[in-house]
Amino acid sequence: MLYKILKTLVLPPTSLFVLLLVGWLLQRRWPRLGRSFLLLLLAVTYLATTPFLAGELMAPLQPYAPVNLSQPDPDIGAIVVLSAGVYAKAPEYAQPETADQGTDAAGNLTLQRLQYAARLFKATGTPILVSGGPIAGASESSIAAVMKRTLEQDFEVPVRWLEDRSEDTFANARLSAALLRAQGIEKIYLVTHAWHMPRAMIAFGTTGLDITPAPTRFFSRADPLLIDFVPSVQALRATFYAVHEWIGIVWYRLRA
Repeated sequence: MLYKILKTLVLPPTSLFVLLLVGWLLQRRWPRLGRSFLLLLLAVTYLATTPFLAGELMAPLQPYAPVNLSQPDPDIGAIVVLSAGVYAKAPEYAQPETADQGTDAAGNLTLQRLQYAARLFKATGTPILVSGGPIAGASESSIAAVMKRTLEQDFEVPVRWLEDRSEDTFANARLSAALLRAQGIEKIYLVTHAWHMPRAMIAFGTTGLDITPAPTRFFSRADPLLIDFVPSVQALRATFYAVHEWIGIVWYRLRA
């Protein structure tokens, strides 16, 4: 709980409002220092919304290359797909029995991971484990159940195992490893976003499993252009994800 509170305060956009309040308080007591602080905050806020800074923060988070699908590893026994939230009570996905309240569907990030997992399955034939815990206040019992339905109904790809009790990536790793070891599996593909993979590898590295990273949705960075310094909502979102991962990596290394 403490980690979640601190994370919310440190991550944008909440952190920007916290710093704005700090600047206002400083200006009341020390006007010159307060003005300097607010100008610095303005510059940081601007940079946080630019593709340039988002790319600079994302690039070091993507050290793992894509899987070479032309040369799959025959010794790998499972594809483990990590969850990343749901699209709760989606009206367009409603089933007859839930027509009045909608049906939970895979969230944007989860769907991107499932899309790549489906491709990986069709290229290798390796069975899939989906990992995601309970959904508070939702109609489905777990994110894993939503992931399973999405893969089977929308991608026509079977899911062999569900890990439906985890609440963070460390729990994803521990519970998935226990489930797979019971099946005699020691080597896996791990599917998640390219920028989330370093943190996921820290967590799964504690399990003793032999992990082959299978990253998806790389955030590309090219030579800076003028447009890379034009603020955008997409860049702020990428900055949010990057800062979230950097904080998470520090926290996970301490835990590991």
